[in-house]
Amino acid sequence: MSEELLLLLEYRIEEQNPAHFSVFAFAPMPLLIQLGTLFTDKIDVDVYQPIREPKTWKWQQFPDGFDFVVKRPNTIKGVPALVISLSDKISYDRIFSVLGEDVSIWELTVEDKFIGNDNIRSQAQLSLFRTNIRELMVLIKEQHGFGTPLSIFPTMAVSCSIEMGRVRMPKADMPWVIYDQNNEVGKFIEALTIT
Repeated sequence: MSEELLLLLEYRIEEQNPAHFSVFAFAPMPLLIQLGTLFTDKIDVDVYQPIREPKTWKWQQFPDGFDFVVKRPNTIKGVPALVISLSDKISYDRIFSVLGEDVSIWELTVEDKFIGNDNIRSQAQLSLFRTNIRELMVLIKEQHGFGTPLSIFPTMAVSCSIEMGRVRMPKADMPWVIYDQNNEVGKFIEALTIT
């Protein structure tokens, strides 16, 4: 997103003009998370998800048996990292190659049968995602401290990326260092920091 576009969007959000936003977005996950931080959860926003099968933006039924799974580190040591494995599984070795071995990995995922790029199909799933992210942020902050930066490694739907940014509480949450997979170098690289 260009700086001009971000400033225009930020102005419209602050002025709440329009008073309601419908968001249909495509962009890299770090930028979508940053976009969500501009909206916050105080603005009236409906976030939509492109669904591949059937090809639509219209919400579908809640998938039977779907739930999010939180995996905590066995021991708390070193820097915290949050892995969000929803669209694909992220091997912890990929995190160690970026942050080193002295890291506490927290993970938000789903059962294997729900891993994939078309797994967010209903608004209720987004609500459940927001609830889980909020609770997870509190747990991580309690274990690692408010001032400790949290490294985030996401593979998730565009709608989840935006909603993750929306639930961020700037005065209460840790700084976020968001990573993105760079295929040219073959690993995650630091994309942006949200303080």
